[in-house]
Amino acid sequence: MDRTLYLPGKYRLVTGGGGAGFCTIWSDPDIVLAQAPELKEHAALVGTLYSREGANIILRNLALNPDIRHLVLWGNAPLSKTPFGLMGKSVITALWEQGFDAEGKVIGQNFPLHAEFDLNVIKIITKEVQLLDLSEQPLAEAVAAVRALESREPYMAPQDFPEHKLEEGAPFPSEHIGFVVRDRGIIGAWTKVLDRVMRYGVIKETEYGNRQRELIAPQWVITEELTPHAAFPDWPDELRQVTGASPAAIEQYYPEFMSAELPPGTSYTYGQRIWAYGAAQQGGRTVSQIEKVIEHLKDSPVTRRAVATTWDQYTDADKATKNPPCFITVQFLQTNGRLHAMAVFRSHDIFKAAIPNAFGLRRLQEHVAAATGFEVGALSITSNSAHIYEEDWDQAKKLLQCALWEREPSLTFNQDTDADPRGIVVIRVEGPEIVAEIGAPDGTALVVLRGKTAKHVYKKLAQLELMSRTDHLLDIGAELQKAEIAERLGLPYKQDQPLIISRRNTADNPETNK
Repeated sequence: MDRTLYLPGKYRLVTGGGGAGFCTIWSDPDIVLAQAPELKEHAALVGTLYSREGANIILRNLALNPDIRHLVLWGNAPLSKTPFGLMGKSVITALWEQGFDAEGKVIGQNFPLHAEFDLNVIKIITKEVQLLDLSEQPLAEAVAAVRALESREPYMAPQDFPEHKLEEGAPFPSEHIGFVVRDRGIIGAWTKVLDRVMRYGVIKETEYGNRQRELIAPQWVITEELTPHAAFPDWPDELRQVTGASPAAIEQYYPEFMSAELPPGTSYTYGQRIWAYGAAQQGGRTVSQIEKVIEHLKDSPVTRRAVATTWDQYTDADKATKNPPCFITVQFLQTNGRLHAMAVFRSHDIFKAAIPNAFGLRRLQEHVAAATGFEVGALSITSNSAHIYEEDWDQAKKLLQCALWEREPSLTFNQDTDADPRGIVVIRVEGPEIVAEIGAPDGTALVVLRGKTAKHVYKKLAQLELMSRTDHLLDIGAELQKAEIAERLGLPYKQDQPLIISRRNTADNPETNK
């Protein structure tokens, strides 16, 4: 029968026969149907949750198709058992078991149902539609159970709720491409790139019909933190689940990069592509790219050939391929005994995937460094299409308000976190001139800038781009202006100390009375 679906171009579902909805939790429905094609004959709708927002989409489609009397959850695949895979399932289960509060939030999950819902209708749905969790059963047994379910008459007339509208907020003006952020740790760098996408990302459509905020080619650099000592934020559980920012989620994700094993129901993993490249080509030989990377670095520590890629031009460039890899390539370069890693993503879901991706890459970098005897250097990730899907905008905004936007800045200097890697600036007054001496972090003199005004010196400093941190440049600008005021008033100037100005100072200096 023909089905009415909610935004089918945006939220894809496979329609079939029978009176049950079959939710694959996290697994790709196309792969499940390829393994069990008879499912389509017995399930009215087959789709995946993917995220917590998927619970709202399921409710909309159940309301439009009230002849569906069973909602079957099946997640007997590794990815569906991860914290990522379970977060949407947890919302569905809690809704059916505990309901929702007066504000329309699922009890125990703090998850908001769409404001456009008639909550009385939602109560009817959760009463009339039986929820069956068959996640522990093999796929064949789950399909047999669906086949045994009897079709029944609709329990109400179809209900079509108004389309859900999310708060947008126009992006700030920007250079649009090529942002760079850096931090000692993974979560810190991720928070900064999340901020750039939410603040400057352009709102546009995706190939799948939904919308995104997209920023082109931001580069985020993790300079120090190693995975065994990673710091995780004390965020609410729902945010840690959806972003993957928890030790449990990361530990379960590591095999995605560190193993060539292909879990059931999965077409490929990044680990399979880099540890056993060529596995997708029947009859072809496989190559462990990571072993080759290690060989290259051992043979020549200055090699530029220590590269691994996931892209298979034979399969991934085909238009029929539905899920080509987002992570494309990683290269390792050694400098002064430190092994740096540079990764590129063609497409990067910053909110839901980027944190585990970064941890997986960092663990891979640590493995290569240990195998070659080098110290672990920086990890640089370039996200060519850094995007946040519209269903995640609200949570991303709330996270940033807590972690960055509404947080008071620290007014004290921390040598470990606030030092400019390009060096230090010592400012003094020599006669009528203001002098800025730029030195390396260890104090070695590099260059001296002179001028009769603060503006002359800071313009030259900016022209040469000698410093990297915005806060450092602002502080230098304030100090240069203070030095100019001191020179004009004939006052002693000492960097980073208050400049004491009194009525007597200004009265005694004829320059101030002109």
